[in-house]
Amino acid sequence: MKLLTRSGRGSRLAASTAAALSLLFVATASPASAANPTLTVKYDAVGTSYIGSQVDSTLPIGPSELTTTLDLVDGKIVAGSLPIPTKQLQFDVFGIPARANVTLTQVGTLTGQLEQTDQLGKARLTSNVSYDIKISKVEAKVFGIWFPLSVGSNCHTIKPVNITASTPAGEFFTVNEGGRVTGNYTIGNFTGCTPLNFFDIPGFFPWFGSVPINALVPGSNNSIDLTISNPRYGG
Repeated sequence: MKLLTRSGRGSRLAASTAAALSLLFVATASPASAANPTLTVKYDAVGTSYIGSQVDSTLPIGPSELTTTLDLVDGKIVAGSLPIPTKQLQFDVFGIPARANVTLTQVGTLTGQLEQTDQLGKARLTSNVSYDIKISKVEAKVFGIWFPLSVGSNCHTIKPVNITASTPAGEFFTVNEGGRVTGNYTIGNFTGCTPLNFFDIPGFFPWFGSVPINALVPGSNNSIDLTISNPRYGG
């Protein structure tokens, strides 16, 4: 992707990027201090997350905007955010098509590190962020009709889900272009969820309604793949 150049903003970003790269990859890193200069850059972010366990389906991520504040001395991301819009996840339960809205709410700030490589100006990015995951509007398709299932109004993970994503092997991340990050993560148990009963009527397909969220979603075989692009100077 090309760096934006309209209205002089691109020249400011280019100069800041050059300074960042000089400090990151030429100078010797020194301990960060409150006086260290920082660079805030916003990127477009879009991708997917595979949810394993019994769900075995892929959740679209974004499009969203990644905001990072980079310490120009040691290459650390000292603050950042990646809001993720609510998306619909489609999956099967015992052969029955189902779908649910998945909402990820960021908990705390996004942090990370830009690590230099042996190629000038090219780095590897590692980021870390946590989300509370909430499930709502669950439906199952029976006889061609989508039936609503009640999971309650506050069905979410007991603990925030921590996600670490890094530049894949053989690839690079640059401040003025972006790059791709991937990672694996674990989803823990949920709380505040009611049994999955059709229309909240006990006994209506009880074999399906008896399946709790914690038997379907939690697990460690989850992954994320994001493409970060289109950098914009943020301050």
